[in-house]
Amino acid sequence: MRTLPRHQGEASMKDDKIIAALNELIETSKDGEKELTRAAEDAREPDLARAFSDAEEANRTASAELQDQVRLLGGTAEQEGSLKAAARRSWTSVKAMVSSRDDNAIMEECERCQSHVRGRYAVALELELPEPIRSVVERRHQAIVDSHYRLPDLRNRFRDTSARAIHASD
Repeated sequence: MRTLPRHQGEASMKDDKIIAALNELIETSKDGEKELTRAAEDAREPDLARAFSDAEEANRTASAELQDQVRLLGGTAEQEGSLKAAARRSWTSVKAMVSSRDDNAIMEECERCQSHVRGRYAVALELELPEPIRSVVERRHQAIVDSHYRLPDLRNRFRDTSARAIHASD
């Protein structure tokens, strides 16, 4: 059976599926980046703001690397986050105007966001990805996992610090 040569830049069906998965990861990473930017701006504790900024940078780096991989496959890389996430951020902004946006609430929202990002990466890792792309996705997934686990540690540390401060004032 003779196969026709592909034109440069033309993606195969398999490549189309990989491009779609990578674009979904880009969109999800962009959403996380925007959420974490807002969290870093709103956080009162400097350690939290730094953790959110670090996670934001990890998402930005992931987006850029994934965009490069999409282009190498001959696809058009996603440039923005999702409309659903933009609507959620708008709703969160409205809620923040009428309620206090304390560090615990910010951490919980970021944990939910990072959990969603982790799930999207896990789904992509179930695909049959070519080795260079798999390596990028695995590395970015591990950075998201590390960031995700750092948030509960920070929350517990601040909870313990707050509890000690309350007992010290008694």
